[in-house]
Amino acid sequence: MRRLLLPLLAALLALPVVVLTAPAAQACSCAVSSPARLVDRAALVAQVEVAARDEHTSADGMAGSRYDVVVRREWKGPGQQRIAVVSRDDSASCGVRLAVGREYLLLGTPAGDAWRVELCGGTTVLASGTPQGSVTVADVEDRLGAGTTPATAPAADEPGELRPADDRGWWTLTGGVAGLLLAVLLVALVVALVRRGPGRRAG
Repeated sequence: MRRLLLPLLAALLALPVVVLTAPAAQACSCAVSSPARLVDRAALVAQVEVAARDEHTSADGMAGSRYDVVVRREWKGPGQQRIAVVSRDDSASCGVRLAVGREYLLLGTPAGDAWRVELCGGTTVLASGTPQGSVTVADVEDRLGAGTTPATAPAADEPGELRPADDRGWWTLTGGVAGLLLAVLLVALVVALVRRGPGRRAG
């Protein structure tokens, strides 16, 4: 019995070590895919500049970031000048860490009110030298053409052109009221004269 307990005890002691070290041994593994296939599979394909970054926690509890990005050119997407992008921070979890102020070629998928980018999705850093990523702008242009630049929507509180007020309605209403008052006064005057007439003749 003692011989059976010793191996069992050793296995139980080693179990926490295995559990704690298992995630560290995992790494993001991307299947081999051509640039054309990555472009076709993406719902968002855009050249952007990262404007800001905030902390973000995904639905599965993984730490990540939420980025506010400005769209410079778009091939696929919502057609908006500014969009939100989310991703995990850890590359071992297939996350992509974007740098504020840097331009990227983003290939992403919808994620609620934002767009998700991943290490295996084809997102590329557009540096001054050689682009760092599996998909280039030339690859996208060969597949989707020149792309478009999202139009800037006017602000909701932007003052519009001031136009002179149309006062024809005011004058029409004023004239109608004045005419009605004049008619009432005339009727009252006639009634008063009629009532006073018999009294004068009787006196």
